[in-house]
Amino acid sequence: MNTPEQSVMRRTWLPVVLDFVSHLTIDSKETGVGPLKLYRAQHRFLSEICEGLDRGIRHFLVLKARQLGISTISLALDLLWLSVHPGTQGTLVTDDDGNREKFRVLLERYITSLPRGLRVGIKAHNRHGIVLQNGSSLDYLVAGKRRGNITLGQSRALSFVHGTEVGSWGSEEGVASLLASLAIKNPNRFYLFESTAHGFNMWFNMWEGAKRDMNKKTIFIGWFDHDLYRFDRDSKEFNHYWNSNPELDEFEQELCEEVTDRFAVNIEPEQIAWHRKVRSEDITDDMLMNQNFPWTPEMAFITSGHSFFPGRHISDDLRMIESTRLLFKGYRYQFGENFLATQMEQVDAARDADLRVWEEPHPNGVYVMGIDPAYGRSDDAAEHAISVWRAYADRLVQVAEFGSSIPDTYQCSWVMAHLAGAYKNCWLNLEVTGPGFAVMQELRHLRRLLDDGHLRAAASQAGLDDVFASVKWYLYHRPDQLGAGFVYGWKSNLENKMTILNQLRDSYTLRMVDIRSVPLLKEMERVTQKGSDISAEGTARDDRVIASALAHKAWVDWLRNGLIAEGQTFDAVTLAEQQAREQPAGTFMSHIVGSFFKEQEQKRADEEERAAWRGVD
Repeated sequence: MNTPEQSVMRRTWLPVVLDFVSHLTIDSKETGVGPLKLYRAQHRFLSEICEGLDRGIRHFLVLKARQLGISTISLALDLLWLSVHPGTQGTLVTDDDGNREKFRVLLERYITSLPRGLRVGIKAHNRHGIVLQNGSSLDYLVAGKRRGNITLGQSRALSFVHGTEVGSWGSEEGVASLLASLAIKNPNRFYLFESTAHGFNMWFNMWEGAKRDMNKKTIFIGWFDHDLYRFDRDSKEFNHYWNSNPELDEFEQELCEEVTDRFAVNIEPEQIAWHRKVRSEDITDDMLMNQNFPWTPEMAFITSGHSFFPGRHISDDLRMIESTRLLFKGYRYQFGENFLATQMEQVDAARDADLRVWEEPHPNGVYVMGIDPAYGRSDDAAEHAISVWRAYADRLVQVAEFGSSIPDTYQCSWVMAHLAGAYKNCWLNLEVTGPGFAVMQELRHLRRLLDDGHLRAAASQAGLDDVFASVKWYLYHRPDQLGAGFVYGWKSNLENKMTILNQLRDSYTLRMVDIRSVPLLKEMERVTQKGSDISAEGTARDDRVIASALAHKAWVDWLRNGLIAEGQTFDAVTLAEQQAREQPAGTFMSHIVGSFFKEQEQKRADEEERAAWRGVD
């Protein structure tokens, strides 16, 4: 028998892990005391971890359904890692004292059950931690479920961490403290965080961040991965919950197809029968059912209400964007002392982009723009969101999107004007409730300055003297008000917010809205409906969703009928432009950055031109 240290040198982890686990004994609620036999979910978990280890990944996040035995098998992995890497300094962090004590007992049982050739002796073991004879140690820490321990990992240099039920931890400060203590370059480092979901909280943020980090791996273990979550075909439960209705309903059909597409798992009738029984008799609350026995990661995190937008469509669009590597040009604004002093620079990283541009302005294009301004100026505030779409008779196609919490409200109006100056034939629909009134006031002030000639020279030189010439405003009219009474922009209330969001959902479901923004799709994932309330779950944002709904409303009310009458469908317009070999009258870079928004590194040779740029006569 090879020792674990000898086997690990091969750098193929799965055989090593499976051999080690096969020697462990456990007291299982299903099988009693005996050898640790892996469920399918546990085997899949180990396979996914080992695949990452073989690629050099050392940081893992595992989102799981309940009662899959992941914490139990994770503890076996903890012991193996401490055994094969002498001198490891690690910690096991639980959500409460009860789980800490349960894991402490289980870990000691694991050690004593190993044969002599695999066992590393215990030097000391108590409620605070364990020290092995090879110098490895594991401290037992409790995060707490309320405010919790805000100093987790403080004064420790950790190369190993196992955090369990992270979704129940109560302190973001504690998590930050723990992550700050992690070794970065230690070749034997290993970090594992596993949990069920508990809404859009700290664990959700960790999960989403890890998905974008090439040095981390996310693993989802759904309810369908468990061997026991099924009824035998000869059971009375199978007869009642499947044979009496042997067809998948729309909900089941959609989710079964998604699980097959995303996780290569074919859901069988025995499993459907089990799921029907649990959700109809045991856990009748949809929120708790989705959280405890999710089909997808997105479903797991929804803690109240129902997902508002079709999750399958969102998943398909996200995969399409990733697989086709749909590119955009990203820009970042640098705000000056006035409208014409504003600059922008092109950026290479998506995280640095305030503005994303998928399509350059086309001279014959018809556009709609939705604007949802925000209060405040901070990273934690809601974002200013501006969404620009090209309009056709049968479709809206997203061409640009701005999102940032940094600009002041009046600067948000400048971004509106900049984009309106680029996408000439454009209908604007501004949310005028709250900060939208200040945006409207600044736009009126800006137009007055241009009309009165105070900025005319600079605007003419920049090609923006007609920035408002082709802009049309959405005119809002209360449906219960007869006769006149139109006002500029959109004034939200509970009823009409439901209207515009339902209209957007209907068009998206019918595939009449082409979304290209990953941040927008991510926001849509988190929008839920609970009664008459439609909003983002927990601390999630929905600014880009609202901006898109406003743009969509302008298309529905003011443009679509005319475009239908003119036959301006997506296919017809695209074919005509291809045949005419028309090109946009210049790129966004040449007309907006080159002659209006000065690139950061561009130097003006003429001082008079500099003065005109700042709006100085």
